[in-house]
Amino acid sequence: MRRYPEPPWTYSPKEVNEWLNAVYGMHKCRKSKVEKEKKWLKNVEIDVDLDVEKEIKEPANLIVKILYELTGREKIEEHFELLPTIEIVLRALFKAGYKKAGIKIDGKEIKAEKIKNAIKDLAKIKGIKEAKIIAINDGKAIIKISRIHPKKRHSLEIRIDKIKEKNLQKFLIYIRKRLKGKYFA
Repeated sequence: MRRYPEPPWTYSPKEVNEWLNAVYGMHKCRKSKVEKEKKWLKNVEIDVDLDVEKEIKEPANLIVKILYELTGREKIEEHFELLPTIEIVLRALFKAGYKKAGIKIDGKEIKAEKIKNAIKDLAKIKGIKEAKIIAINDGKAIIKISRIHPKKRHSLEIRIDKIKEKNLQKFLIYIRKRLKGKYFA
């Protein structure tokens, strides 16, 4: 008759492991191969309505005001700083794997090969009302940021042609931590 050692009365991993190996014998875990698929998302559209103070812009006369109300083209001005918002979006794009970006600010184009250089160039600009960022990687990302926009639109509009699911998650996590608001997909 075979005598097995007693189970350990103290629960240190080493003693438990020695007891298991003595009672049940040595065993090896087999590694299974699981193919990891890289999921690609296409035509991603995300609108962000920032939680900031909003003010309805009054049109020049009554007729224009009535037309704007009927068509839903009332202008809303949101009170937030555009430069820090642009910087946050550029850093989020960098986290998502985008390396190059072109920026259009109030019609003036800032061409930058690298996103890091574009962030440095932003510090020189003042009095921004609207910005458009075009970043290129495997797909193209177009992001429009505006303080004054129609009531039907949002202050931050994100359009991405093609992106890996993992990179989109990195992008959204970075933005959600820094920009408080409502996100619409």
